[in-house]
Amino acid sequence: MKNWEKHKNVILQLKEILNNRNEGMDTEVEVLMPGDEGFDPSMDSPYVKVRYYTDENHYHERIIDLHETYFNKDLKGLVELIEHFIQEFEMEIDQSEFGGG
Repeated sequence: MKNWEKHKNVILQLKEILNNRNEGMDTEVEVLMPGDEGFDPSMDSPYVKVRYYTDENHYHERIIDLHETYFNKDLKGLVELIEHFIQEFEMEIDQSEFGGG
């Protein structure tokens, strides 16, 4: 068993919560695990893929690795941590694309 597999249930819950967050947002969030369609085979553990669309055809992408230490938090704390990373990413893009934040 790989280290991440002991957290599979939490990852599945995180996936459901973050996938439901996408509606009406400029940011698309996807939690991917090995075996999922679209999972990058060069990765060896689950991650969060974030795409921030600046218009219909242009986006910036960031990968947030789900490090073992993140699972020391409860589910609510983990969601808040990932949301914080997403917000930081959005602010970085806003500053570089639009000159504000």
